[in-house]
Amino acid sequence: MSLPSAVVLIEGVAVECNVLHAVIRHGRDDATSQPEADAATLELVGELPASAVIGARLTVLASVPWETGPGYERFAGRITDVLIGWDDVDVPTGTLIAVGELADMGRRVIGAAPYPAELDGTRVNRAIGAAGVSTDPIRSDPGYLTVLARDVDAQPALVVAGDAAYDGGGMVWQATDGAVLYADAFHRRAAAIALELVACDLPLSLTWSQGLEGLANDVSVRYGIAVGGGDQPEVTADDPSSIAAYGTHAASLTTRIEAESDAQERANLILARQAAPAWVLSSLAFELTSPGIGFALTSALLRLEMHDLLNVTGMPAGAPMPGAFVFVEGWSETIDGTGAWRLELLVSDYCRTAPAPQWDESSPGWLWDTIDPALTWDSVTCLPPFLAGYPDRWVDVPSSQRWDNLDPLIEWDEWTGRPA
Repeated sequence: MSLPSAVVLIEGVAVECNVLHAVIRHGRDDATSQPEADAATLELVGELPASAVIGARLTVLASVPWETGPGYERFAGRITDVLIGWDDVDVPTGTLIAVGELADMGRRVIGAAPYPAELDGTRVNRAIGAAGVSTDPIRSDPGYLTVLARDVDAQPALVVAGDAAYDGGGMVWQATDGAVLYADAFHRRAAAIALELVACDLPLSLTWSQGLEGLANDVSVRYGIAVGGGDQPEVTADDPSSIAAYGTHAASLTTRIEAESDAQERANLILARQAAPAWVLSSLAFELTSPGIGFALTSALLRLEMHDLLNVTGMPAGAPMPGAFVFVEGWSETIDGTGAWRLELLVSDYCRTAPAPQWDESSPGWLWDTIDPALTWDSVTCLPPFLAGYPDRWVDVPSSQRWDNLDPLIEWDEWTGRPA
């Protein structure tokens, strides 16, 4: 099959060097941390162009021969390191290291005037604009709670933005095209499925794990201004059923949230996302040059972005569930000059980062008496996407299922793969 190839541009001009090896990191490793700046390390064979200098803009594209267009953006940032060597006297090699503009925010000091009390997203986007990095207001969220006025007092832009993101439960992140953006706590509400992975698509290297890390069922959030040199006021929230099942796992946040109601909303958000242990799906790695991955899946994987929702179905026997909804948190990408191209997705469980459902955004396909008769609406903290025709879908059947293991009385055209 035809394979994707890496195209490297410096200041918008394609370089003539061949990519010997490249590693690209995008997004974050888990569902609770703030993303770091994207990073790329490229080993090139051939003479580097004169434009390959520190500070030059570097872009990496994945070009696929079965589609027209420039290719899929894999990295955009600026060169921070240049190394030049030789395989022999006639074959120069170069190594370029580059990071995204999110890193620039950590070096650019902002704030000559105090910032007013404002939404967390407004604060973050103000800091992004003051840093002068690439952004896109249309894709950047406005936030949902008010943070206190602050005297910026000549601090790095990333500190100011990171504080507001921490307070609001959002994240400052970077898209594959290099734009620095803000995703607030409700960014993933009512997300549409970007890609469905069925049993034939899944690598056998994938693993499920579950632990107590990130569990929080007794939460306190400090907010507002301390009075008379004392402590900030505080709100609390807890989940008695989680405490009974797993013991007390406390979490305490000191924030710059202004109002008590917003602080309570922040505490409730932590409980909604973290009151139960989450299954983590890891090692979701794809060899894009494998014969088993066709043109359509290759393009779909290269089209993914952080926050995209995947429906992973047809898990092998022994998996904790036959399928799962997971959000893309980032990835690690390795490109080899021999033709190998490996993409390892980093994902998180849908309910770990999705906001609690709202009535007018819930699918009418969910019938109340088919979920859990013990639930009430105000106790529902997560409601995954509804799939029409779900009982008749064969792709949710584990890949280890064999026809001769089924009840011989079941007719071929009557079997749905779902339990009776």
